Amino acid sequence: MKNKTLIGLAVLAALGSSPAMAKVVKGTVNNAQGEPVQGAEVRIEGSKRVTYTNELGHYLFDNVKIEHIHLHVYSSDYVHGDNDLGNVSSDQTVDFTLVPVSVENIVVTASVLGSSVLESVTPVSVIGQDELRRLQAETLGETLKKTPGVHSTYFGPVSSSPVIRGNDGPRVKIVQNSLDVSDVSRIGPDHNVAANSSSATQVEILRGPATLQYGSGAIGGVVNVVDQRIPNEVPAELSGEVEANYATVNNGKYGRFNLNGGQNNFAFHVDGFSRKTGNADIPGFASAEPDGDEEAGVLENSQMDTTSITAGLSLVDEEGYFGFAVEKLDNLYGVPGHHGHHEDGKEEGLEEEHEEEGTRLDVDMTRYQAAGEWYSPIAGLSTIKFAAAYTDYEHVELEGDDIGTRFSNKGSDMRLTAHHKDIADWHGVVGVQYHNSDYIADGDEAFTPPTETQTAAIFLIEQKKVGSALFEFGGRLETTEYSAQDMDFELEAVALDHDEEHEDAHDEEHAHTFSFDDYRFVSSSLSAGVNWEYTPGYSVAVTLSRNERAPSQQELFSAGQHLATQTFEVGLVYDMDEDGEVSDTLKPVKEEVSTNLDVTFRKFSGIGGYSLSFFYNDASDYIYQSATGLIALSEHEEEGVEEEAGHEEEGLPVYYFRQADARLYGLEAEGFIDLSNTLRVSLFGDYIRAKIDSEDLPRIPPLRLGSTLSYQDDSVNADVSVTWYNEQDKVASYETTTDSYTLVDASVEYTMPGDLEWSVYARANNLLDEEARVHTSFIKDMAPLPGRNFTVGTRLVF
Repeated sequence: MKNKTLIGLAVLAALGSSPAMAKVVKGTVNNAQGEPVQGAEVRIEGSKRVTYTNELGHYLFDNVKIEHIHLHVYSSDYVHGDNDLGNVSSDQTVDFTLVPVSVENIVVTASVLGSSVLESVTPVSVIGQDELRRLQAETLGETLKKTPGVHSTYFGPVSSSPVIRGNDGPRVKIVQNSLDVSDVSRIGPDHNVAANSSSATQVEILRGPATLQYGSGAIGGVVNVVDQRIPNEVPAELSGEVEANYATVNNGKYGRFNLNGGQNNFAFHVDGFSRKTGNADIPGFASAEPDGDEEAGVLENSQMDTTSITAGLSLVDEEGYFGFAVEKLDNLYGVPGHHGHHEDGKEEGLEEEHEEEGTRLDVDMTRYQAAGEWYSPIAGLSTIKFAAAYTDYEHVELEGDDIGTRFSNKGSDMRLTAHHKDIADWHGVVGVQYHNSDYIADGDEAFTPPTETQTAAIFLIEQKKVGSALFEFGGRLETTEYSAQDMDFELEAVALDHDEEHEDAHDEEHAHTFSFDDYRFVSSSLSAGVNWEYTPGYSVAVTLSRNERAPSQQELFSAGQHLATQTFEVGLVYDMDEDGEVSDTLKPVKEEVSTNLDVTFRKFSGIGGYSLSFFYNDASDYIYQSATGLIALSEHEEEGVEEEAGHEEEGLPVYYFRQADARLYGLEAEGFIDLSNTLRVSLFGDYIRAKIDSEDLPRIPPLRLGSTLSYQDDSVNADVSVTWYNEQDKVASYETTTDSYTLVDASVEYTMPGDLEWSVYARANNLLDEEARVHTSFIKDMAPLPGRNFTVGTRLVF
């Protein structure tokens, strides 16, 4: 410890800064009525010094050695308080009067400036730990789908990703502790997100562009799963949590634990979970138009067997911390509606056996994360933060016991940010980020070439508070480079309405081998926003941004059958005409550019509260998949093999990635009113429109409205909720409409009296056993939501 301190002093001396004299900082935290606020967190920016107010609202820091004192006070029941004292050399007494709020005001860690929910200039939702435990589902998309503006891709109960304002895939960034998860969930909807919320302390959802901090892949939004795998302080005592439950709808068994502890300068964290389910029960048939052989009441191939273990260790010192964590994930799950491809020469009986069993995905992932923070490293900087992750991800698609396709991705993500002290009342952060991924797909469903992606960026975000208004400005410059290996591309296509007279025109081979030059994109993003509390307890936030997005590797290089979506995909770089003829020459591709306006109204005082957001996105060169009216013939048809009587010809519809101008707009709303100290009524809803010229974009969520009646006292927490999804008839030309449906859920939890927080709970989902098909799902006509489900469980917190 002494050596480390001496090293720090030497560095400061070399940079022209001398250590400050030790001093005492103390004070009282009261509310607007003069009553003490107990348990508020008081923090000195640029140091590890944190304390909590006592029952009298008092706090005390002794032996404070840093020269620049900037105090922050946090409590989820009050507006964030801060006071920048500047450089001081004597003892200080600083009192705070906090303004109460009716909504939970949580600090958003995904914001590099550490803004709270109510300070954010852009729409943000934070789901806290208790709410997460109640909403916990098998997948991240299903866990978050009740958040305004957020839906799910729902590829059965085994795989789903969040859809934010109609955006998914490469437009929504999934991060764990602000670092890219580096799986392959952005490549296909049947690939589950390799980030789970089982031990998360909160999940943060940034709705709308977040490219300034997270790059062009976040043009639609960000989901940040926050956990304690790398502790940044030493706990005062050992703490943890154990939980187990059982679900009737799929015979699901789930158990998890987490443990936090430490001693002296070391802190550790361990967590793990196991989930095993069978096929899900459903009302009616899986298929929207079932044949005579289909079994009712079960969604075949929707089982899951998952285990995960995570461990982390940190060294914590007066000058900062550094920690390291390792996660191991194994996940074997079936994919409803997904049957693999079989090479010619396979025995017919074996093929039928594989089709009956269905395709399964076997995931093996190891993720390493490191994080650190150096407090007040040099004069002018309050903090330097470092975070890095390396992910070794692989999954194989099993057809019976045979491997059909192997997907792997080795990804690195690194971030370094420096927070400067106030300059003319402006405080902010400058950061750099580097990301590298090495993606390989090998097998029947390898529809994109092996590709190495490198991204480097620099960004700056600044804030200034003027009276009751908080101003924020920022910019980012990013380069993205793709190095793709050679790709064999063979397409034999006919029009959907072709006849035998025209088949001869498509008899010749259309095989190409493409060699790609490196594709390099330079993307810039700018944003300006203000959050103005125009009257106490009411605010309006307005943000205008211009964002550029580099195309993803799938959008660029796809050239083959994507069995999960039952399509044949053709990427942007290929020059294909309306007859399916592909040129030997590759096309240039532009970045997608989006101009976005967000307006958010908030009420956060009194016996109720609300948040109402309007958004409008005007995108040029928007990247989308367009139906071509062509069918990619299978190998059987290319060889002239006759189909059996009564069977449709084999082949997949050809979808071509194109660019055009688009408009996306809509609104999100949520609010509540407290009927008493124990009863609350909540409402939420969202509506989204997305159009290319005069045509609707596909898989856009319908109008949704929901309401919850909740009861909470010292030992009982209960609620009943109703969510209505409207019919979606505003569809793309190649889509079908989706019927409306209503879901009714309920839950009750009882906490036993005593020193330990031991609770038992019961939950019910889809109480009306409604047949519900999700319009945002690629397989909505093959996989409805699970039927009526009851879950019982118990949880112990110590």
